Amino acid sequence: MSDFLYNNRELSWLDFNYRVLEQVRNPDVPVLEKLKFIAIHASNLDEFFMVRVAGLKDQIDAGYNVADISLMTPQKQLEEIAKKVAAQVKLRNDIFENHLKPQLKSKRVIINPKEYLIHIEEIFLLDILPVLTPVALNNINRIPFIQNLTSAFFVEMEKNSDLFYSILIIPNVLPKSFKIKYKKQSIYYTTNYIVEKFLSKVYSNYNIKRFFLFRLTRNADLPIHQELSEDLLEAIEHYLDLRKKSNVVRLEIDREIDNSFIDKMMNYFDLYPKDIYIIKGLLDFSFIFNILETKKSLYFETFKPTIPNYLQHIKKTSFFEILKTNDIVLLRPYHDFKIIIKFLEEAVNDRNVLSIKITLYRTNDDSKIIELLEKAAKNGKHVSVVIELKARFDEQKNVGWAKRLENAGCIVTYGFLDLKIHAKTMLVVRKESDQLVRYTHISTGNYNEKTALIYTDIDYITKDDSTGQEIVNLFNYMMGYSDIFDWERVKISPKILRQSIIDMINNEIKNTKKGKKGYMAAKLNSLYDKQISDKLYEASCAGVKVDLIVRGLCSVVPKVKNMSENITVKSIIGRFLEHARILYFYDSGNERMFISTADWMVRNFDKRIEILYEIHNLKAKKFLKSILNINLSDKTAWELVKYTYKKPHLDNTNIGSQELLLKSIQKIL
Repeated sequence: MSDFLYNNRELSWLDFNYRVLEQVRNPDVPVLEKLKFIAIHASNLDEFFMVRVAGLKDQIDAGYNVADISLMTPQKQLEEIAKKVAAQVKLRNDIFENHLKPQLKSKRVIINPKEYLIHIEEIFLLDILPVLTPVALNNINRIPFIQNLTSAFFVEMEKNSDLFYSILIIPNVLPKSFKIKYKKQSIYYTTNYIVEKFLSKVYSNYNIKRFFLFRLTRNADLPIHQELSEDLLEAIEHYLDLRKKSNVVRLEIDREIDNSFIDKMMNYFDLYPKDIYIIKGLLDFSFIFNILETKKSLYFETFKPTIPNYLQHIKKTSFFEILKTNDIVLLRPYHDFKIIIKFLEEAVNDRNVLSIKITLYRTNDDSKIIELLEKAAKNGKHVSVVIELKARFDEQKNVGWAKRLENAGCIVTYGFLDLKIHAKTMLVVRKESDQLVRYTHISTGNYNEKTALIYTDIDYITKDDSTGQEIVNLFNYMMGYSDIFDWERVKISPKILRQSIIDMINNEIKNTKKGKKGYMAAKLNSLYDKQISDKLYEASCAGVKVDLIVRGLCSVVPKVKNMSENITVKSIIGRFLEHARILYFYDSGNERMFISTADWMVRNFDKRIEILYEIHNLKAKKFLKSILNINLSDKTAWELVKYTYKKPHLDNTNIGSQELLLKSIQKIL
């Protein structure tokens, strides 16, 4: 067996982010989509430092020096992270400057050119300068507070042979970039670049000697202390206030600078040398998300989410009629998420619907879901909403939704302090012929109309009575703390979900030892759990064939002789973010199929309320199996062999699973 049985969580995640970056070199990706992948890579890395690196630093500060399952201590992990991050950032900047910018220029899209500065001076004087506030650094003024992910200039100036120092923060109220049109070209200047080129106009009475741009990343991995407030809502609001002023975990600098300046930065922000990254290029790529061009060839070909053939006449009939004889299964974004909104809308307007219950983890601005829930409550229906206030970086938004829904008359609860509610489900109770009938929606994705266009997820609606009863039990648990877990169709964490999966893997092992076929497949976002990893190794050694489709990080080390040679791990990266969780177990030909909200991670098994739901409907099972087979046959997928991902060979003959599904989803369902 290998000395290293498991991949490290943090380094495996960085490998995933590298695969995202490699999309920029994919010849099938249009140039402005390549630019977006640059921005996504940078944004992902920001969040990684805010959460994962911050957590490791907190462990070290607390004196915790225990190795993880990959045999790496927190300190060792930070050292290896620094190496990988430095290499990736160097590669990103090289790709951006030397490959992507020339491609963009050939399409008449130019970023930060030197030759058109005369055209942006007016922008600086009218739109930027009035907002800037240079702050002198001296014995009177402390360094001003700089918000998370905010850029600032450090400036050394001279006047009358005396040296002065100043901080110039680039306020977040300013746009990240400005666009001008010149000779049929779209020219984008980042605000940081504009300020740098006209810095002398900010300090007009001084001689600027040296300057550099820097950017701070602050800790977002703070604990939530409910004991400080009367309820969880107040605790979250207190937590958000603390997070704005949390400690700095990374400082990026855009150029090489003297050690004396490094010392000043470490002193100002209480940092160590290893916390400082000399980038030698752009620090903030978020401006890319605001770039907009009209030329269609610069983007992926537009597509319109479809409606399955059996739902084509939904306008002439009722969801409740269809669900009498058919379950509804959808695959976003290929299928239209508006179908789910229409189902909720019909329930809201149906006089026979008595109650609606729903979980909300992340939703979008101008949410139609929120509007419909408000309308349902105002129409006199009993509306219960379990809203997760601790959804990271959406806490403020969810606090606002909670207050808005309460004002509309909904019953709103916030779950548990120590558990995140990650289950996505909706329950509609309707009176039919003097009986109460339950209609259940279970999804692998959020009730979010925007991410529904870019995340792949499964939606499932059923009238099945046992499913409805078990989802009632789930809502009672989440809202009233009733302790009912003896269910058949639904398995939940943190109680029984991990053990349920282990039991099904054990069943494949048992069947293989009896000489039968043993096979399982799982499509996940991430896998990092020692018990599950060990069980997969045991299954491989017993002869069970294990196919895993894991988009992100993965603790399993596949293709190791006498340990994991029967395990295959693939990762699909494309225009859509693979988010669906689908599980398949051969089970001696019974072919059990599941959808789930849970990745195979410690946090999902132990620290979240998640759903694992078994699909019985034969048509839906066939559809989900087709999705797995298409994913597993994807020639553009990366494959993990031991500790390294093999880059796919990309050419015109290899069609990825996402492109195939865009073309053929109606034939599959």
